Amino acid sequence: MNLERWIIMGVLILSIMCLKLLVPGDKVREAWVIFLFLQVITWPAGLIAVEMGWIEYPIQLYPKANLYNRTSFSFEFFLFPVVAIIFSLYFPRNKKGFGSLLYYVFFAGFFTFLDAVLESKTKLVEYHEWKWYWTLVTVMIALYINDKFYRWFSKRLILVDLK
Repeated sequence: MNLERWIIMGVLILSIMCLKLLVPGDKVREAWVIFLFLQVITWPAGLIAVEMGWIEYPIQLYPKANLYNRTSFSFEFFLFPVVAIIFSLYFPRNKKGFGSLLYYVFFAGFFTFLDAVLESKTKLVEYHEWKWYWTLVTVMIALYINDKFYRWFSKRLILVDLK
């Protein structure tokens, strides 16, 4: 197994550990909503970017994955949704304006930095027409849409005591 696949496996294991440690038991249902809704956003967006030739994911965890889905399964269906869960569950709702913007920039900036490092140092991602700032903008937009949906959805949740 090459270095890139080890990186993917490490990120997936780290993501699972983050879910276990950072998602409180009473927020699991909400975490699932965030996780699944972000996949609704990232799957078509990722397909568009890949099919337009803007970005490429040459190495996948499963070698034949690119025959069926040339987007990054690990990124769009697991890592980014996990980041969105942490983002939304810990969003500082009492901060307005600049504080909220800083929170968005921190999460999207960290994610963009990791993506840029992977693009320059590994074969996990290759930018063709894509630029790092597009990653920053699209991640911020996806987090915004996902968080708005989560807040709308959670208004209708009913707490049930299962004891």
